[in-house]
Amino acid sequence: MPRRQDQAARTAQSAALILLTVAIFAIDAFTRLDTAIAVMYIVVLMLASPIWSGRATRLLGAGCILLTLGAYLIAHGLHMVGSPAGRALVSIAAIAIATWLAVQRQEAMDGLRKRQDALRRSEAFLSGAQRLTRTGSFGVGVPDGAMVWSEEAARIFGYGPDVPASMDRVIERTLPEDRAAVRAAYARALACDGAIDFAHRLMLPGGAVRHVHVLAEASTDQDGDCEYLGAITDITERVEAEQQLHASQIQLAHAARVSMLGELAASVAHEVNQPMTAIVANAKAARRWLGRAEPDLPEALAALDGIVQASERAGQVIRRIRALARRADPEHRPLDVNALVQETLDLLQRELARLPLDLRVDLAPGLPEVVGDRVELQQVLINLVMNALQAMGAAGGPARLDVRTQLDGGTVRLAVRDSGPGIADSDSHRLFEPFFSTKADGMGLGLSICRSIITKHGGQIGARSTPPGSTFHIELPVLQEIHT
Repeated sequence: MPRRQDQAARTAQSAALILLTVAIFAIDAFTRLDTAIAVMYIVVLMLASPIWSGRATRLLGAGCILLTLGAYLIAHGLHMVGSPAGRALVSIAAIAIATWLAVQRQEAMDGLRKRQDALRRSEAFLSGAQRLTRTGSFGVGVPDGAMVWSEEAARIFGYGPDVPASMDRVIERTLPEDRAAVRAAYARALACDGAIDFAHRLMLPGGAVRHVHVLAEASTDQDGDCEYLGAITDITERVEAEQQLHASQIQLAHAARVSMLGELAASVAHEVNQPMTAIVANAKAARRWLGRAEPDLPEALAALDGIVQASERAGQVIRRIRALARRADPEHRPLDVNALVQETLDLLQRELARLPLDLRVDLAPGLPEVVGDRVELQQVLINLVMNALQAMGAAGGPARLDVRTQLDGGTVRLAVRDSGPGIADSDSHRLFEPFFSTKADGMGLGLSICRSIITKHGGQIGARSTPPGSTFHIELPVLQEIHT
């Protein structure tokens, strides 16, 4: 409807211009006024240029020139009459100049409209892209700290599109625990102190927490003053997905440990039975020493000391088993890799005794500590040793297992080498892929979980054939490397 009304208005305006043109021609041709009436055609041209196209304006200018000539011929014929002829020539020149100016104005206005349309389209595309990517833009002036932001940036902070940006509004939405980091970044911007790259959290009016990532670079405006232009991205979905993935990895690692404990049931029972047997034997001995006609207190006390030591040993075994069975978030602390290896081999003594095995343990003395979760790293080592034992058991023949540690530059290297059938060339690049297994009944998750654990510890895990078997190695950064 508005388009039809606009078109009707243009038609009425054009009709009025035509009537005005006819009136000017009639006055110029049929009256004897001693003025340049034809100059009034300039008014027609100026009124027509905003509503007519450039081609129509040129035709109108040419028509006005012809009407001026026609009016002169009607009034004076073919004779050159001094003053009227001069006025006609001046009018024709004025009409030509006015036509040229009108066309130039139209072209300039058309160019401006095109640029405005392109700018509106660019703004619409940018606004759409920001909505799709959940990324808003902002600017900070230096040193006054004046801020501007896009509609999407305002939306991310939970404000309406017409709410002006300010640091107070940013702080109002920032989670209290993160406000110090935001203020520090703002202070750096006011000092024009390099790029800004950090993440923080927002608390929206409804209580929802939103995670955002801020990037900003310093630049100079046309006056040479510093200003910051940046982007703020809503990364809430990504953070929540990472948290869910982390929780899933913890659950998967826990399930693998519980399954592994099921396989080690005999070893666990053996580890517990040894101190329990010692407790019973020492208790009977103490009773005998105390039951004599003259109780032998030193011997009885020695037997009681044996009960205490065996009880502590049993408690240690139970605590290690409970730690493996418990599902909890990893706790990365300084730990001794050699002690971890020895504890793991002690736990697996029963499994190691199932084969006629030549076990060689070479632990480098004085190794620096690493930072890691004891339970997770023990899970990795148990998995590697059990895989080696199973591979050698299936291959038959003499079995040899080498476990060694060494310092290699800034990393502690732990290697487990077996004398099994080795690794096929076709399998070497797939060993750590999820659900890939060389065992007929294997699920293919053990080594994949091992790689995930070692990667989270900032280390590396790998494998290679070392005929007549294979070697799996783990590399973990030493504590000093993490702190530097």
